[in-house]
Amino acid sequence: MKQPNQYVQPSTYSTALTDSQNGSIRFNTADVRVETQAATDVSVYVEALTEALDDYLNGDEWRQAAIEHTPCEFRPAGSEATGQQIITMADRSVTFDPRKNWDNQTVSKGEVLAGSVIFTEPTDTALVISKRFTILDHNLMAGFTEGSMHQTGEKLLRDIEHDAAGKIAGILSSAPSTESVSETKPTGKPVEVAEDLIDILTMNINQTVGSSLSDFVVLLPVSLLAVLERAAQRAGVEDIESLIGASVQPYSGTDYGLFLLPKMFTSLSYREGGNGDIWKIQATRNGGHQCWDVEIMTVVDIVANGKVKVKLTADGLQTQTVAFPMITNIKLT
Repeated sequence: MKQPNQYVQPSTYSTALTDSQNGSIRFNTADVRVETQAATDVSVYVEALTEALDDYLNGDEWRQAAIEHTPCEFRPAGSEATGQQIITMADRSVTFDPRKNWDNQTVSKGEVLAGSVIFTEPTDTALVISKRFTILDHNLMAGFTEGSMHQTGEKLLRDIEHDAAGKIAGILSSAPSTESVSETKPTGKPVEVAEDLIDILTMNINQTVGSSLSDFVVLLPVSLLAVLERAAQRAGVEDIESLIGASVQPYSGTDYGLFLLPKMFTSLSYREGGNGDIWKIQATRNGGHQCWDVEIMTVVDIVANGKVKVKLTADGLQTQTVAFPMITNIKLT
């Protein structure tokens, strides 16, 4: 029978001193193996976290989720981003840098007729998505649970998604094929704001690349997410997509407004590595700071430069390829 204050040597696994007010202190002997004390070994935590991230980000589940959120493609290593061609759905006038025709007339506006072919090219700027974080040994030596690791993984994935979408919004905001319009920012209760936003989106649909909101993906600031989620709850629908009638992708960082991305065009082109993986997950031991540095990275091209041919002469013998407004950027002021 154990006597009060009697010293007990730690077992091969562990022993703990428990205090009802101050919690517990865990002791491990030197010969404890990783597999018997995984819940206090930092290297096991890092290995499990990076393997879980790699399995998801380089698996079919992530690719399907990416397609649902933004029009995209996944191309083999060494290949170029795929441009699309689509027939315009409605007549549209486009303005462009003044061009001279054979009759020495300066033309700065041309008519794009329904049935004309629009094709897309990558923007001049590709995006490197990189998320780096540090896991300090002393933060995990007290132990961790499966639930805490799951929460960490979900938070990382959400941060990467929103941050990357914000970088994409920045590139699209200055792309030649992005048409900007200004609208008054809605105010009031969430339901009122949501209704006004839906009206604004509907009134700014680019009829040449879509006929309803369901033909677009809405890229919007994350600050509007809670408002729309609350409005969806009040309306008794399942999610924001059901409320708006379009796919939604929130973004963080600088507020560039809302974007209407046509689903008929691929907006993002992810580059696969030589092994077929989209994402690279790398963990490096930083002995000087007693921690692990983890980096998650990929490269994506933005295929958002729309081009179309317009007539510079009435007979149509002289044409010019100009930028076509394909993406609508709605700035709320």
